[in-house]
Amino acid sequence: MPGGRPNVLFIMTDQMRADCMSCAGHPVVRTPHLDELAGSGVLFRRAYVQSAVCGPSRMCFYTGRYPHANRSPWNEVPLPADEKTMGHYFSDGGYRAALCGKTHYTPDPLDDPLVQPAEGIRRATLAGLETWELNDGRGEGWLDHLRSAGYPEEVVRDPFHVDVPADADRDHAAYPTRFRREDSDTAFMTDRAMAFMDDAGETPWFLHLSYFKPHLPIVAPYPYNALYDPADSPAPNRSAEELARPHPFHVPFRIERKGVEYDDEAVWRQRRATYYGLITEIDDQLGRLFRFMKDRGLWEDTLIIFTSDHGEYVGDHWMFEKELFYDEAYNVPFIVRDPRSCADGTRGAAMDDFVESLDVLPTCMDVCGLGGPGGPDAPAVLQGRSLVPLLRGERPDDWRAEVYADWDFRFYWTPKKLGIPPERCRGWMVRDDRFKYWHFNGMPDVLFDLEADPGELRNAAGDPRYAGVIQDLRVRLMDWRMSNEDVSRVAWTYERRPGFGRNPFVA
Repeated sequence: MPGGRPNVLFIMTDQMRADCMSCAGHPVVRTPHLDELAGSGVLFRRAYVQSAVCGPSRMCFYTGRYPHANRSPWNEVPLPADEKTMGHYFSDGGYRAALCGKTHYTPDPLDDPLVQPAEGIRRATLAGLETWELNDGRGEGWLDHLRSAGYPEEVVRDPFHVDVPADADRDHAAYPTRFRREDSDTAFMTDRAMAFMDDAGETPWFLHLSYFKPHLPIVAPYPYNALYDPADSPAPNRSAEELARPHPFHVPFRIERKGVEYDDEAVWRQRRATYYGLITEIDDQLGRLFRFMKDRGLWEDTLIIFTSDHGEYVGDHWMFEKELFYDEAYNVPFIVRDPRSCADGTRGAAMDDFVESLDVLPTCMDVCGLGGPGGPDAPAVLQGRSLVPLLRGERPDDWRAEVYADWDFRFYWTPKKLGIPPERCRGWMVRDDRFKYWHFNGMPDVLFDLEADPGELRNAAGDPRYAGVIQDLRVRLMDWRMSNEDVSRVAWTYERRPGFGRNPFVA
């Protein structure tokens, strides 16, 4: 290992569901290389993001803090300059910390020195990460690659456009992109990740490899557009009761999230099949990357974490996209491979302990000796927990019994249609083994009894038998918020003043 410390490869897809891997039991999707990763690491089956929107979810991963604490609750809301990210922690710790792909990070306009142009300066930073290759959907590096490969400018301008025949009898997702699979954004980012590893040499590195797919538009290069038969697509998880007795927010929001398109069975079957193809394309590229790492002697020197920023409905609950608090949007794939011998005892395990996106940063820091939780150099502002004890097979007695999420939805047209003022456009969620509870400001509650209704299809909040459950979950939400407000400035004083934080009754 470089300098005795492992490298870190933090892989993130965009909009990938937790169930869409063969190692997770999916009946259709084939992901042999992710299966291999899980077989040499740990698959966490109950990993949850704290926001199902790209930007705020990623800022939780990057800072190890909840949306209401890091203050970036939606896309394009700047992450305050005083929020340290994994890029800052690892750069300060002597690592070369870099980005290859997407961040959805918006810099703080009140801190001009951090707002650097991505072009012209190869090592300009975003969220503390060197921008080795930026691709927030249509990165200039990828577009230049398409030009150099001889594609016409019309393809470069709109790379995800597909040519649909005039007499087409299938959804547009059935047709291939105009770029070949070897020139896709997924293949290009994999190439660039390998180039970074070569460029880093003997310097310990932290690489955030962040793929844009399988995010919308659901279109894929050949053969991935035709890899799976739409007839094999599992039926969506939804029920007529969801439409017959909807929450008042759900009816207009389903229209906003284009749920009406999924009344057409041919449409949802095809889009699911192409979505699966995009996931297998990522898996194929990861197989190429893993072989490269093994050939370079990097496989046994690198901590690898694979996850996604949120999921995708693809027809579930009569919607697509990812907002609201259903598991299809919040439960994400999560695999950790710790190369150290201390993790040998759990290799190939699948664990059901609750994991939050906030846990990635403290886990990486713990493995790399940059201030693990509980140590003297641990940053007090981190709200996640290191997964290292679980990777060692040592489950802490106080491991979390629930997960939480926070959604600021003032940016959609649905609350405007319903007349909800911006300050009341907030939703909170808590989920434990038995229940999932959604609390909205000024709107009815949502409660699912997961024992009786694992698909989250029947809102039980109006049933008087659950009144005590709802009250208990409300209090837990309040306690969670009270325990995780932003106290970063308090910590500056608390950690540095002699005697502060000590128990005066203990000698």
